[in-house]
Amino acid sequence: MNRRTLPALTALATATALLLTGCGGESSDPDDKIAGAGENSAEASASPGEKGAGDGIDRPEMEFPGDVKFKFAWQKPSEAKEAAVLDDTEQYLRSIIYGITEQDPHSSPYKFYTVPLSQAATYAEDQIKQAKEAGHTVSGVQQFPSAQVKLSGTRTASVTYCQDESKFYSKNVKGGKVKVTEPSENSYYSFTLVLEAPTSGKGPWRAKAITGKQGVAECAA
Repeated sequence: MNRRTLPALTALATATALLLTGCGGESSDPDDKIAGAGENSAEASASPGEKGAGDGIDRPEMEFPGDVKFKFAWQKPSEAKEAAVLDDTEQYLRSIIYGITEQDPHSSPYKFYTVPLSQAATYAEDQIKQAKEAGHTVSGVQQFPSAQVKLSGTRTASVTYCQDESKFYSKNVKGGKVKVTEPSENSYYSFTLVLEAPTSGKGPWRAKAITGKQGVAECAA
């Protein structure tokens, strides 16, 4: 999927947000692919909030079409707080794709996993909105080969992760045609997501800011 760098959105001290224009490889055709979100070393087409199912948090349901799958090859940290950060990062990424498949820029799941009015919330909404306006949804497998969690104090964390969209494609909502493109260096991304701890005792770690870089060959799955 090909993304373009748009003018910076202010979030913490960060600069640029990558906003979706298409998915996969080396193509700039209007039918190109779109961006998105993923399960531990396995493909899955549904995410009904099973992650953290025993944590007492009332999470939104997310179910995906059968041709939309995720593959997270992330190693679960042994430290409970780091594991929770990683789980909620995964749910944030899934929630973006859920909004695209539902064609709903105001989809509730991404709002559940973001700080209100934050840059990460704007990023999610813009990706969904641009996909809807283009008449595109997604098809294929979105892969996340690696991730690293870093805690900063008790209330802030960051996750740097790789995203491989070489098998993730744009699909026309009308007619269902999938635009399959050849993988290229532009299929691979590196992102850093900043998250904030819940303000109350129970709740998810919520995404606050996201930055990324395209053309990172070492992020191939």
